[in-house]
Amino acid sequence: MAFREPVMSEHAKKILKWRGSFLELEENVFSETMRTYLGEIKTPYNKHKLIENLESFLRQKEHLVAIKSLVTPQELELICAIVFIPDCTEEKLTLFFENTFSFSFLYETVNNLEERLIIFRYEKDGEIIIDFNPLLENAFYDLINVNRLLSEVSFKETKDDTPVITPEFIACFISFVMENPNLSKQDRSLKKHTVEIATEIFGQRIPMFEVVFNAFLNLGILKENGKGVDFDWNKLDKFVQQSFAEQLIYIVVSSAGHFSRENLKVQAQLLVDTIKNLQGISFTKDLFLRTGFLVAIRPRAQEVVKTSGSRFSKMLEENRAIMAAADPETVKVSQTGGLERMFDAACNVGLLGACGITDEKKDVYTINKVIEQNQYEADTVIKGMITVDPGMTVNLMPGFALKDVLPIVKFMTVTRYDTVSSFMIDRQSIMRGFDFGLTSKSILALLEERAAFPIPDTLSIQLEEWNDSYSTASFYRGFVLKLDGKAALAAEHNSVLAPHIHTVIAPGIYLLDIKDDEEAIALIKKSKLDFVGKIKTARIENQSPDFFKLNLAGRKINDRTGFEVPDEIIETEDADKITDKMYAALGKLKLPHEQKEGLELRILHKVIVNSSQLNPAILRLERVNANAMDFSGKVYIIDLAIKAGERIEMTFGSGELSVEGVPLSINKRADEAYVEIVVTPGNVVREYAIGKASSVRRLRKHDYINKRNY
Repeated sequence: MAFREPVMSEHAKKILKWRGSFLELEENVFSETMRTYLGEIKTPYNKHKLIENLESFLRQKEHLVAIKSLVTPQELELICAIVFIPDCTEEKLTLFFENTFSFSFLYETVNNLEERLIIFRYEKDGEIIIDFNPLLENAFYDLINVNRLLSEVSFKETKDDTPVITPEFIACFISFVMENPNLSKQDRSLKKHTVEIATEIFGQRIPMFEVVFNAFLNLGILKENGKGVDFDWNKLDKFVQQSFAEQLIYIVVSSAGHFSRENLKVQAQLLVDTIKNLQGISFTKDLFLRTGFLVAIRPRAQEVVKTSGSRFSKMLEENRAIMAAADPETVKVSQTGGLERMFDAACNVGLLGACGITDEKKDVYTINKVIEQNQYEADTVIKGMITVDPGMTVNLMPGFALKDVLPIVKFMTVTRYDTVSSFMIDRQSIMRGFDFGLTSKSILALLEERAAFPIPDTLSIQLEEWNDSYSTASFYRGFVLKLDGKAALAAEHNSVLAPHIHTVIAPGIYLLDIKDDEEAIALIKKSKLDFVGKIKTARIENQSPDFFKLNLAGRKINDRTGFEVPDEIIETEDADKITDKMYAALGKLKLPHEQKEGLELRILHKVIVNSSQLNPAILRLERVNANAMDFSGKVYIIDLAIKAGERIEMTFGSGELSVEGVPLSINKRADEAYVEIVVTPGNVVREYAIGKASSVRRLRKHDYINKRNY
């Protein structure tokens, strides 16, 4: 019989990783940790045996109750982030809580949670990963929940006056740009004159106008030509084939920058997923960014499309729980400010609507129903879309799909955007329509198909006059082929050449849809008309690929912790009672004042969870200084001094400069952390870069220690 190797559970693997993290600790840190929780240890010692003893300490219910009870709501929020952010690092935590917790609070709390054995660190692929202690999973089972990171806010309701983008707005925008192609500066910002004209038409929706303009530029729907911008109509036609929800998502995402086709899809889906996780609730900008962060970074359950198959296949679908790795491009977006730029654009187009304000004066938002899939879908009935008056003013009714509005926008000039938008038909706009290949009859047919009432006769007559005027002269630019007699007849029936005839300018004169000279020569040779020399042809636009379809249902944040269901839920006790009990036990000990102060500091840091730990032996290796490249150690020393009200001494260089004073806070700016110190003598508040200090030392003087009366 072949030996079958036992399969180790995920929980067991985590415990092995936790044990291994202690073996990687520096000798003094390892021994200090063991003394803190196990008391005096004899040397030489067996590390594996001590780790086993520490594990036993953490499995005792009394200790679990104390550890769990002493966790504050803010600490619990931080713990949840560590659980739900895969391969969590200090950098990821800083990004996640950027607008919630200060750098100093994060750093101090992470160090403290590690000291309390709630979290641990290990190295993976050159990074220091922060993880939750697997021995505490059962105890914290009922507390670890992704909703603690995404909780709703309380706020005072305010009136929402946010304008919301519509297909009619985009249609009016397209008309405006056709009429005013030279609308921006070299940096793509709108010219002053453009803003003035646009304000007359669009009112206070200029921010919305700018979002659409930048999005169309970045999507390639608008192309700069040196004299302004032109539409890539092929790409625009692809764009309007999507649902309005998809159009809106692509506009919001693309307004933030130019992306590759694949990356555009990644960012667009990230925005959809973020929105769908927030739909139906009220949230702040911080919560929006947190949600996007978790959507991007959390592995997801594999998407399953439910079918009406057999009962067995349904069971397979319902029980499938394959975890898909988080898309690295999506993670990159969520960590580089891309999501924040999307948020701002989403507000400007009304996808996010302001609905209130918190006590901290933060705006509160909701998701607008404009994102719903059935909004502005193409309809088989387009009758009643417009009304046309004898003065050739066209009124566009709301509620129709952009796909159905676009054909008539090509020959109309917008005069006002509103619930019912107004356009004007004049000679210039109709000539533009003729340039698109439309005729007076096709224009009239497009209008009649959409008009609620008969088209005025005056417009029909005017269209014929303009058509006759347009036909008297035409400009052609491109590759023209001129053939005589039989050659011309042969060309029109040539299976190779005929499909490339764009326009018959005159008998025997053809405008071809050839891109360049090389293609023209190859076409002529292939068509057997090899007696023709080098020619020039009309330039055509490349066919644009379709836009990626988005999963508008969205993908929910994976809220699995991976914890096993415990046999018993550990109940919490009053935290103050636990610490008071420790202080009372400490008061009964006959110890020198300095030792009592050291133990009191441990209680304050919530490291003491059992009176048996109140042993002066644990103070032997209490850290009071950090040197050179030990940045974490220097921050740790400063943190301890801040909490205890102690003075510190910072030395710079080779000892040429020494600063002494009381530290107030740690602040992070750019890539450097600074400590704010009340420097003595003089009591002047100054800032110093922690990384540049050659050493940091705590000065244990009784005058600067928080004391407690025993």
